[in-house]
Amino acid sequence: MTPLARLSRRQRHTFWTAGIIMLLAVASGTVLAFVHHLRQTTEYTPGEANGDITESLAHGRPRDAPTPKFTDVTAEAGLAGFITFAGARTSQLPEDMGPGAAWGDYDNDGDDDLFLVSAGGPLTTESDRWAPSSLFENDGSGRFSRVADFPEPRLMGLAAAWADVDGNGWIDLVVTGYNALLLYRNDRGRFTRDARFTSQPGFWSGAGWGDFDNDGDLDLYVCGYVQYRAANADRAKASMQEGTAVPYTLNPSSYAPQRNLLFRNDGTGRFTEVARQLGVDNPEGRSLSALWHDLDDDGWLDLYVANDISDNVLYHNVKGRFEDISHPAWVADYRGAMGLTAGDWNRDGDDDLFITHWLAQENALYDSLLKDTGRFTFADSADMSGLGQIALPMVGWGTEFVDFDADGWLDLVVANGSTLETDREPKLLVPQNPFLFWNRRGEFFYDLAPLVPSLMTPHVARGLAVSDFDNDGDMDVLLMRNGDRVQLLRNDTRQGNWVEVVLRARPNNRVTTRPALGAQAVAHVKGVVLRRALTRASYLSQSSAVLHIGLGDAPGIDKFDVRWRGTATQSFGPLAAGQRWEIVEGDSVAKPLTVGSKQPTQPGSPTASATPPTREHVIAFWDSFRAGMQALKVEQNCDKAVPLLQKSLNYDPSHEDARYYLGNCLAAQGQIDAALAQYEQLTRNNPQSHRGFARWGTLRAMTARSPAHLVEAERALENAYRINPEETGALLSLGEVALLRGQSAVARQRLTAISQTNPRATGAFFLLGYLQWKEGHATGAGEMLARARQTLGPDWKPRGSTAEGDVTRKMQTESTALSRFWEDWNGSAVPLGSYSALDAHLKKVVH
Repeated sequence: MTPLARLSRRQRHTFWTAGIIMLLAVASGTVLAFVHHLRQTTEYTPGEANGDITESLAHGRPRDAPTPKFTDVTAEAGLAGFITFAGARTSQLPEDMGPGAAWGDYDNDGDDDLFLVSAGGPLTTESDRWAPSSLFENDGSGRFSRVADFPEPRLMGLAAAWADVDGNGWIDLVVTGYNALLLYRNDRGRFTRDARFTSQPGFWSGAGWGDFDNDGDLDLYVCGYVQYRAANADRAKASMQEGTAVPYTLNPSSYAPQRNLLFRNDGTGRFTEVARQLGVDNPEGRSLSALWHDLDDDGWLDLYVANDISDNVLYHNVKGRFEDISHPAWVADYRGAMGLTAGDWNRDGDDDLFITHWLAQENALYDSLLKDTGRFTFADSADMSGLGQIALPMVGWGTEFVDFDADGWLDLVVANGSTLETDREPKLLVPQNPFLFWNRRGEFFYDLAPLVPSLMTPHVARGLAVSDFDNDGDMDVLLMRNGDRVQLLRNDTRQGNWVEVVLRARPNNRVTTRPALGAQAVAHVKGVVLRRALTRASYLSQSSAVLHIGLGDAPGIDKFDVRWRGTATQSFGPLAAGQRWEIVEGDSVAKPLTVGSKQPTQPGSPTASATPPTREHVIAFWDSFRAGMQALKVEQNCDKAVPLLQKSLNYDPSHEDARYYLGNCLAAQGQIDAALAQYEQLTRNNPQSHRGFARWGTLRAMTARSPAHLVEAERALENAYRINPEETGALLSLGEVALLRGQSAVARQRLTAISQTNPRATGAFFLLGYLQWKEGHATGAGEMLARARQTLGPDWKPRGSTAEGDVTRKMQTESTALSRFWEDWNGSAVPLGSYSALDAHLKKVVH
């Protein structure tokens, strides 16, 4: 019998238990020793042969990973003087949450300018002592200068976002902050504060623009964080977060949630707040970021809201109405959520969500199951993808999917910075390093930030935004740091081939275009589908509106599909690599752009030099053009003229006469939208085309079906009048538009100006007489009718009436919205008979 067998059952159990414990202790010691070895590796310099770093990055840098290179060019770019906070923080929540930034081409010169938000200063000091937020102009070479005439706000700032809200072709700016919500209107590069958009009390954080109702204009969603109350008594209290005592005034749980806002745009840049009405005010959420993105590919922008210590919310957009599907979609994430981004990181044909979180909560990668299951659901794959556990010690904020090495796979950059304070006085926040995740073919993300010296000094980062600010074909990174300087990192990583695309929307046939926020694109490259969307969230920040598509070794994009809004889709291509392209809604071809020009242009105008035409092309153009003009002018046959003029434009798209007369013919055929598109293309080709703007505005006024149409007509006509104020035709049409809008005083002012400078302006005298008659001045009306008759000369004879149905036929002429009423006039000086038809018409159509 062995010694073990002689032991009692209880003694044998004790023996085996002790043995197992001893084995576990030995195994634990081995693991700890290995971990200690990893932590003792020497600092790595990119390119250096080092066995330790190879071992320590076994799961951080595969052999096929690129060597990332990002150069800190903050000072070189002229941004080092900007500060994000003036003074010493006082441990209050509004001081620590910002700031963000926004990239946008505010002056339409082809490069991204930059708005930097300042977190202001201590709540205990007056706002005039806070650091101002500022606008910086990009000079085209990557250097920035502060825009002196921008009305710099001094606020406890949080977010900023650009969008053309009034359809004038120039992007406007919204800025949020603690007790601040500001809108700045952009008039050809000059900004004024919109007094109609009143700032209101609240802790306003993330802001996002999107056309949620597909009506062609951009609406605004604003996140509300908490109902913060600045009280000295509260600053002496403490609360617990993750087992650590923190000031009561830094814990969002100390305060009730702040509701969110949704401002619906009426098409002219006027807003109505409808969040509660549409069920998206999210009153239980402490919201920090919101993303407009069509996550189910049905043509309507859905809304995902990231909430701190509250359920995140996914609002499914059902044709302009919203349904909360957060729980059924498996994305009601109850963690401290801050930053947001979306993209098809694994190239499986649907867009996924990445969300940054607070300390010890991991980040989330919600992988869409739409293509796999057909259901609008997601699964968190952060741990499996290398994005989960690595984030446990971090507090994540701004984030973007961006292909930083142009290999065709979306990488991921994340700004980190704690909300916990240091032990030393003065109380500062704990700094942290950012993440730079390289995407290895949709299988796993590897953090390469430790290989980048400019990323190795920890800071308290908040906002993050990306842009190709120096127009060299790769995406650069801006980090906003709380209580510190900003950091601009130029991407010098070796790149694959690339294409950049500027998408410009032309909703509702406007004469101007705007960045196509909300548009989605699919690039077909050697049988691979690469999805991109012009939607941005990050954290309090907005990245560039220029789409960047990495191609790896592919020479270009074979086909490029764009869905503008709803289900309207166009295809373009091929698009050669190494080039920036402009694609305008409604156009048939993409145009190559030359970036960096400092001459402001009307959005959509060409900036690239065309290839010189061959002799055969020139001959073919003139053959088609002359035949088209023969059909139009001599034969008066628009059905024959249209295909001939279209053919001529295939040979010379910039020919103004061909495009102008094609527009006239299309209008005569009743193809109003197509005609408007031709006139608008003419103004993009030549931003100084008086007749292009004048005919667009006149035709829009003649066919207006809504007040918005008349507003658009007025803008185009104002452009025409500004280009050539000596030509009174545009001013006459402006007077007619005022009458159609019921603005008698404005109409009188415009028509009087014509009558004083053009004694042969029949329409001006005729309409001034109408205004006199409507005010009860029959004698004055008769005098104006007599003057109108004199302008026609002694040999004039009435030509008979034009029926309502004949208006379309007249559209190829220089007729205006109301000209048929004096063209059909019999010359009588009796007001009642002369104006009865006009009066009936205006009563019916005035908007």
